[in-house]
Amino acid sequence: MAASVCVSCGASAPASTFFASTRDCTSLSSHRLSFCRSKFALKNGSFFTQKKGESQSGIPALRINAVNGGNFGAVTGRLIEEEAKSLAVAGDQSTVSTGSPPPTPAPIKKETDVRVVQVAKDTLTLRGRSTDRLKYEVEYGLKRGSTNNSYIIQGATATALIDVMDQAFAEAFVKALTSAVNLASLNYLVLGHFSPKRVESLKALLKALPNQGAPIEIFCSNPAAQLVKSLLLDDGLENTYKIRNVRAGDVLDLGGGHELRFVLTPTPRWPDGMFTYDSLTQLLFSQKFFSAHVCEEDDFDIGGWDAYGEDWRFYFECMLAPSPKQANMALERLNIVAQYAKPSYKEKKGVDVVKEDMKYIFSTVLRSLNLPVSKSLLSEGLVDKLITTAICPIHGPIVRSTVTELVREYGVWTFDRLKQSEEATVAVIYASAYGNTTALAQAISRGISKAGVGVDTLNVEICSTEELKASLQRCSGFIIGSPTLGGHMPTPIQNALGVILVDENAKRLPCGVFGSFGWSGEAVDMIEQRLKDCDFNFAFPTIRCKFKPTEATLQVCEESGTDLAQAVKRLKVKKGSDAAPKFVVASNVEQAVGRVVGSLCVLTAKSGDAESAMLASWVSQASFVPPGLTIAVAKDRAVEGLVLVGAKFVVNVLGQNKSSAVAKELLKPFKPGEKRLEGLETKEASNGGFIIKDAISWMECTVKSRLETGDHWLLYATVEAGNLEDEKTLTAIHHRKTGSRY
Repeated sequence: MAASVCVSCGASAPASTFFASTRDCTSLSSHRLSFCRSKFALKNGSFFTQKKGESQSGIPALRINAVNGGNFGAVTGRLIEEEAKSLAVAGDQSTVSTGSPPPTPAPIKKETDVRVVQVAKDTLTLRGRSTDRLKYEVEYGLKRGSTNNSYIIQGATATALIDVMDQAFAEAFVKALTSAVNLASLNYLVLGHFSPKRVESLKALLKALPNQGAPIEIFCSNPAAQLVKSLLLDDGLENTYKIRNVRAGDVLDLGGGHELRFVLTPTPRWPDGMFTYDSLTQLLFSQKFFSAHVCEEDDFDIGGWDAYGEDWRFYFECMLAPSPKQANMALERLNIVAQYAKPSYKEKKGVDVVKEDMKYIFSTVLRSLNLPVSKSLLSEGLVDKLITTAICPIHGPIVRSTVTELVREYGVWTFDRLKQSEEATVAVIYASAYGNTTALAQAISRGISKAGVGVDTLNVEICSTEELKASLQRCSGFIIGSPTLGGHMPTPIQNALGVILVDENAKRLPCGVFGSFGWSGEAVDMIEQRLKDCDFNFAFPTIRCKFKPTEATLQVCEESGTDLAQAVKRLKVKKGSDAAPKFVVASNVEQAVGRVVGSLCVLTAKSGDAESAMLASWVSQASFVPPGLTIAVAKDRAVEGLVLVGAKFVVNVLGQNKSSAVAKELLKPFKPGEKRLEGLETKEASNGGFIIKDAISWMECTVKSRLETGDHWLLYATVEAGNLEDEKTLTAIHHRKTGSRY
């Protein structure tokens, strides 16, 4: 067997040896790289086939994130050439263990552009815009496009760029930046958030910088610094930048009053999170917080809450609801107050009311002229508060007119999630190499939250063993997810699994396993088998995702999370059953509500390779022009994620004496992601939904709005097309005896 060659120093060794280019190749233990039964060498986080005396084949494989001192660069095991080749050609194809392999999804259009807009004095934004869905991750589910925002602050003595864009905008980003500012004058780069998906934009920026002069100084948190170093290793760019690890209280003075204050806001999803505040313009650069995946022609939040409220809330539920403790800590640390808040008349009379009106009018005039409002006007009683003219997130519109409402709602949403966690919590334990396992974790977390159970997210790359033990003691269920790196679990996951296996409380809890892989997926199998050997109780079938998740994959994850949450609820009820009466009589109110009847219908929906259906009786006509319906959908229903605002679906009306077979098929238990309509004869509607052959009429609908009503969402949808198939048969009516059940 041919020898392996260290791509750093050229030393050779038996083919069973793994070489690391970042350190002395004889010091393998420092990398936790023990053996490899293949002809591979490791260079810059990527594998290449290389025999002694031969050049690298250049077949890309896995990118290893050396975060937190190299913990996640820990790789042992086997990687063969066929795996590398499969990764190189895989694209976005995904397979999941809980169903047949889905078809390769249609490629996502990426029609993008970057434009430059003035935000405030000496401050510009570069907005990378895509009206199409950029990615399949759950947070893009509204399909309203997205923006990637970077910002430029030009002080009297220095210029700073805040954040770089996603790789989809890399080329246009540098071109727009070059047109907006002289790159020779760019002194600082502030990274409020950084990920492997942004490294191409960072590289393009560094390559575009003039050769002469001092290197650009990167201000970022320690996790971001470690990631930048690992991803730029051996790219020949080491002389173009230097890194400054930001600590709490650090200030960057750009001159002319532009003093940038940094606030570290780590979360399990974004351990590198950092806010930046400009004391002169009072702009808050909030990275992922207060973001939304939406692309409109307006760059600011024109239209306010009515225009963007649904987008902000959906993004919060997908990204921050799984980590409410960290979100709450960030909000408390910032204590944001809008500069242009509407006047408060509390405990004011006469001339004091007039003064409040004058303050508001004066500040509004100054805002329209892009002039700063004096501190004396703004800071009365607000000494400890962060007065903010606008919030500048990394995605979505710049928030200027809706600061007060958005900050308030963030507080309400966070409080609700914390309250859920007090009643019952599921620990979501994971590590992720390329973001795919993280995407699965987010989708599962959303399914848990939908069912009214709290989520405690634990990224084992950054959480301590003590934090993990404490979470296992207080949680009511848990899931654990891992990527497969070189045929094995990453070291942080191995350590976490060891903690779980010896925890007596964890053995009594419902649990689940998930993970992503590029070839063989041994890590997921290992975790599943170890838990089964110790008689752990699985709430859903193990989820295995090959390559990137598709919409069907994320649907499986979301439904699995809901199943786990419902198992947790049943366990809670069982524990309290001894004290509860054996028979419960419906109250007078419940019996009265139960006499409200509705048409028995089937709602079907499809999005990409994900589809679902549900039996519905809470259906009613809501408008004549345009013809519209209201439909109540329980928050924990599988179809809920497919009927967001803008989604299309079909309502099939069932007939008397023709509904029993359809109802029986849809009322049976389904596994996560299992096709609901396989036992029924259907045809595809023009909007992608399904028309049931036995329906007496059908309507193609589009969701226009959603109203939260307790444990349900009330959809208002307009009817775009329809047909009466059986004019002689009357509509089936669902009769109940109590309003507390369907």
